[in-house]
Amino acid sequence: MTRRTAAVGLAAGALALSFGLESAGAATAAPTSTPAADVTVAAEPTFQMPFACNTHWRLDTYGSGHNPALDIVVKGNTGSSGKSVYPGYKGKVARTFWDRGAGNVIVVDHGSGWYTAYYHLKDKHDKYVQKGDTVTAKTRIGRIGATGSNSGGWAHLHYEQRYKSNGIPTEANRKPVHFNGKRYTGTGNTWKDVVSKNC
Repeated sequence: MTRRTAAVGLAAGALALSFGLESAGAATAAPTSTPAADVTVAAEPTFQMPFACNTHWRLDTYGSGHNPALDIVVKGNTGSSGKSVYPGYKGKVARTFWDRGAGNVIVVDHGSGWYTAYYHLKDKHDKYVQKGDTVTAKTRIGRIGATGSNSGGWAHLHYEQRYKSNGIPTEANRKPVHFNGKRYTGTGNTWKDVVSKNC
């Protein structure tokens, strides 16, 4: 086993302990091995931020167990709870469920193996959309909340972009986040004022 393979396995394990991998809406134990990476990744959709046009946001990647996911709050964290969440790109709702760590969760299929995931949503996971619903970039799918034990009790959106060529991807299939063609990734990074171009 190479150092890189071992590091990937450790990161996946830490992630599973921190957020729980989804399986029928419940957290599960970490996998015993890391899934093989997709050899050829399909072109990423032109994702926009999952918020209304021209609103301002703070993005954080935190440590290696969290990156490349983002935690997102209103710029200056002046009150994020209840703000509307959108997919930022057209797609179809793949799953909506409750997870003890992630709270209310929605996963959207954007085609060609690309998915996005939204954690800690304020309202019941199927209040605005249900599995199989077609959504546009500006369809409200939920609102920012603090549900689930891993939210820390503060309202924010945990957001992920995922890729898997066959089947619904999990946290183990996360990819660096791109909004409007710009990459937001890397351990311990913060962007204090990112403007949504979901227009």
